[in-house]
Amino acid sequence: MRSRGHVLMVGPSTCRAFELPAAGELSIGRDDGSDIVLCDGAVSRHHARLIAHDGEVRIADRNSRNGTHVNGARIDGPQLLANGDEIAIGGSILVVHLPRPLPRGLQANAVAEPAIKRLALGDREVIVADPAMSDVYDLLARLGPSDLSVLVCGETGVGKENAAFAVHHYSRRAGPFVAINCAAIPEALAEAELFGFEKGAFTHAVAAKPGLLEIAEGGTVFLDEVGELSLAVQAKLLRVVQTRQVMRVGGLREREIDVRIVAATNRDLEAEADAGRFRRDLLFRLNDSLVVLPPLRARPREIGVLARAFLDAACRRSGRPPLALSAGATRWLETHAWPGNVRELEKTMKYVAVVVTGRSVEEHDLRLAVDQGRGRAPLTLVPDPDRAPPPITDELRGLEAQRMRDALDRCGGVHTRAAALIGMPIRTFTNKVKRYGLASRGTRKP
Repeated sequence: MRSRGHVLMVGPSTCRAFELPAAGELSIGRDDGSDIVLCDGAVSRHHARLIAHDGEVRIADRNSRNGTHVNGARIDGPQLLANGDEIAIGGSILVVHLPRPLPRGLQANAVAEPAIKRLALGDREVIVADPAMSDVYDLLARLGPSDLSVLVCGETGVGKENAAFAVHHYSRRAGPFVAINCAAIPEALAEAELFGFEKGAFTHAVAAKPGLLEIAEGGTVFLDEVGELSLAVQAKLLRVVQTRQVMRVGGLREREIDVRIVAATNRDLEAEADAGRFRRDLLFRLNDSLVVLPPLRARPREIGVLARAFLDAACRRSGRPPLALSAGATRWLETHAWPGNVRELEKTMKYVAVVVTGRSVEEHDLRLAVDQGRGRAPLTLVPDPDRAPPPITDELRGLEAQRMRDALDRCGGVHTRAAALIGMPIRTFTNKVKRYGLASRGTRKP
């Protein structure tokens, strides 16, 4: 049966895609016999159904107890779905991804070149060349004019700030866009930075100072890495989100503010809430709409386009003629896992634009750039003839550690997946992670 796209289910502890049929239904509910099973007490046993017919997809509620919501609004009857629509059922979000029709005149068996969009967002330009990201930015354009809070999820380096700025750009707000890296604010200073303080509130508070939330009056606040905030600051932020008022440190009265909040995280905030590290009521307030940015490895059409754009820009800044990308370099770019996503790709292109001496970038140039970007020594060193070679056991241990580090990078730090990737028993893998000091790189167990 020909596919009609898929829905991406983002739940409290899982993320999974379900393919839509060309014609037929998918049942959604808590019952084990459902096509999409949602293990959530807020979900009815037979909650809703997705209906595909005549090239269209609709969602229909089945008289559920808590209802079905599309883009924040509860539906009364079957509703036609479009690309990027978000279906909220209980604590889960289903994001709709429908295939785009081929341009008129394009044969059914032809392969279309990626359609490159250069989105001018104020003083920023965002390059989009993959249908998944095109759908994301179409959704951001629809969310922009609303007053919904937006939660942007995705791995480090996927472009969450650009997505947040797009929401601000497409909004009707005339105020500033204020980006706040919550992970970079020391816990002791977080309240003063976010909410401001009054004169005499603490030592060295010689004058009153507005916080970043006040500075964003009439605009948008981007809370990057919001999961890093302490529970005490989360409680105060919740009050701001609920009342649209802020109390400065040492203040006696609340001040009204008009800001739109866009938050971002690379953490599973549902899991953090279950563990007591993130307030569930704050998560509910921040998550009026969920936007999931796919990692770079999941949008392969963009890798070459972005690499070329980053390389050209870096060459211009370095004052050198444009560099070519060899066929081998292009293949390597498209097959590399890019654990650092777009940020790592841009950094790599900046490096090769400076160090490459020829007219083209080769595969070995990219490998060297990626290794130095992660703090590794080059793999090929000039031997010292007066120095005895290291024992073969040391070389083998070094190779093993390198392979384990690469596996952890490719698997996002998850031990079980990395161990399976290189065929090592998980217990052995975990012991050697500690022995080689790999745990300090931010790896995590399953």
